[in-house]
Amino acid sequence: MISISGNENIDNMIMDKIQTKKAEAAGKKQQKVSLLKLFAFADLYDYVLMGLGSVGACIHGASVPVFFIYFGKMINIIGLAYLFPRQTSHRVAKYSLDFLYLSVAMLFSSWIEVACWMHTGERQAAKMRMAYLKSMLSQDISLFDTETSTAEVITSITCDILVVQDALSEKVFISAPIFLVP
Repeated sequence: MISISGNENIDNMIMDKIQTKKAEAAGKKQQKVSLLKLFAFADLYDYVLMGLGSVGACIHGASVPVFFIYFGKMINIIGLAYLFPRQTSHRVAKYSLDFLYLSVAMLFSSWIEVACWMHTGERQAAKMRMAYLKSMLSQDISLFDTETSTAEVITSITCDILVVQDALSEKVFISAPIFLVP
């Protein structure tokens, strides 16, 4: 075993502490949170952002079937090009413009989707951090002397809020199309 600190007793204590933490983490049961509790810190502005992000997600999701419809029509035109060579070039040019318009719509709808959901996730995570800090500051000072250390508090705030922010910012809008598909 490689010595971390140069003292074998300290190394054993560190390894025991790490194994204890791993055992505690494995023994903990993860709590599930309802969707309404997930958005407990959202205000009207956040709901507007979530609505705009959801509309952007719907438009972005609907653009893929529209693309395949236009692509199928263009393949049919190219397949019949030997019968109507003059009309084919005009129709292909028309569908090329349609592809351009569709790609612009996809670009802006996906940008709105991601930007709105990420912004509302950041805002709600900041509100959660402030509420957590107020809660910790209202605790009895002896809690910090006997039960916990400053590093544990900071680590706890950072880790927990990052998980919630990840859920609010990315996981919700990624999983939204699953519920929208019939």
